Amino acid sequence: MWRFILVVSLLCWGSEGSVTCRDNNNGAVDWFILYKVPRLEPHTPTGLEYLYIDSNSNGVTTMVPPKPPHKLINHPNGVLANTLRPLFTPIRSMPQDFGFISYSDQPPGCHASDSFGHSKGVLMVTKTGTGVWLLHSTPQFPFRRDQNHFWPNSGARNAQMFICVTFPYDQFRHIGSHLQYIRAFPFEHDVPLDFHHELRDAVNWAQLPPPNNMRLLRSSGNKAFHSIAKQESDQPRVGDLYVTIAQEVDSDLDVQTWGCQAGRKPSYCVRGIHKVFNIKTVKTDLGDWESTRDHSKWCVAKSQNNHWTCIADVNRAETQYKRRGGALCIQDEKIKRVFLQFAGGTEDCSTQNIINTGCDADSDTHMTDIVPDPSRMG
Repeated sequence: MWRFILVVSLLCWGSEGSVTCRDNNNGAVDWFILYKVPRLEPHTPTGLEYLYIDSNSNGVTTMVPPKPPHKLINHPNGVLANTLRPLFTPIRSMPQDFGFISYSDQPPGCHASDSFGHSKGVLMVTKTGTGVWLLHSTPQFPFRRDQNHFWPNSGARNAQMFICVTFPYDQFRHIGSHLQYIRAFPFEHDVPLDFHHELRDAVNWAQLPPPNNMRLLRSSGNKAFHSIAKQESDQPRVGDLYVTIAQEVDSDLDVQTWGCQAGRKPSYCVRGIHKVFNIKTVKTDLGDWESTRDHSKWCVAKSQNNHWTCIADVNRAETQYKRRGGALCIQDEKIKRVFLQFAGGTEDCSTQNIINTGCDADSDTHMTDIVPDPSRMG
């Protein structure tokens, strides 16, 4: 009987259940980028609507129900639920060649210590096939390993960003090293003993000194992505992830980070090196909003010849300079054009560091600052 159940389970992990990024119709895609908008009347009344682009599309799709086949971000058969479906299984029922890591500095119910990186994401991978790396900015996500309760109640108010990439198994050695570079906090995981030791080390809280350059990753569709991890320093030229990225990609940047971050730094304008401009307003087909309503972290190259876009972990604040963090970048003209259009008004170089007045107490921050017992995280 148990052998029959196991065979059925493995069959369900065939083409329909393989570990890949998936779209709104459960179709496999090499990668997608999803920008969840904030709750804004009348354009986005629930705060669960989003903008979406993937490897199979020619442009951005606005996901606003009830127009079919659009579904809200928390839909049990939507793009995130479809992608995360391998996670919605009791650990004892997962295939032996499958492993996962959920990491976040703001896991459900608590904050990780500041000694860990300011980063959030999910890895799911099969040793005999492919896996996904889903980077995001949403506190308490995934809230549960449950198809109907994976989205946190706190996740509607502010804008959030997701990027999912399908990678072959061999690339997860490098991704495991990246998690050590950024000192990710793995709040839930199950990594088989015969997986890459870099993944095993990451869930055992090992850390590595960040390298000083970008690292190439190849998706299952042979798309080039580059990961980058920043150094820890009081000095913005070293500790500011976006100053680091600007020099790496040889371009000034427009940067979106959390507008309510304490000690938020003004645009970085130093003679002789590339500049970093804070985005003040995001403009989309689903409405416009200020950075005080946007918890996402991303940047886009301003140079006409450099087509870089990066989805990142950290904010632009002095406290963030001293923490680990990183980004996943893609060099693609189509994606760059989309994000340059998102970048509305920016701070010029004369802007001083001012206190934002549009910041309400955010439910995302009302959690206990503790590190959970690692013995209960498996």
